[in-house]
Amino acid sequence: MDRKDAEPLSNVLRQYLHAIGADVRIREIRALQKWDEVVGRVISRDTMDIDLRQGVLTVKFKSPLIRNEIMSRRSEIIRKINEAACEQIVKQLVVK
Repeated sequence: MDRKDAEPLSNVLRQYLHAIGADVRIREIRALQKWDEVVGRVISRDTMDIDLRQGVLTVKFKSPLIRNEIMSRRSEIIRKINEAACEQIVKQLVVK
């Protein structure tokens, strides 16, 4: 292989992750990491379980009061997480 034909390792890794479908999961995990930042410390501490798969963010809370608050602010939270992640990764928020 000639050195001038070499491709940067970052490009090769990006292509590999895309080929195996891991690039979408990595973006979902990055969006999940924005949860604390978007909802704040109080709501974050009340979060029991959180998952993001195929654009559906599923969140489970300890307190029914917090759950109702999140349900009423559903579209705002989706928008803020997508803004923080710099892409439209969350399409739906399911609250349990």
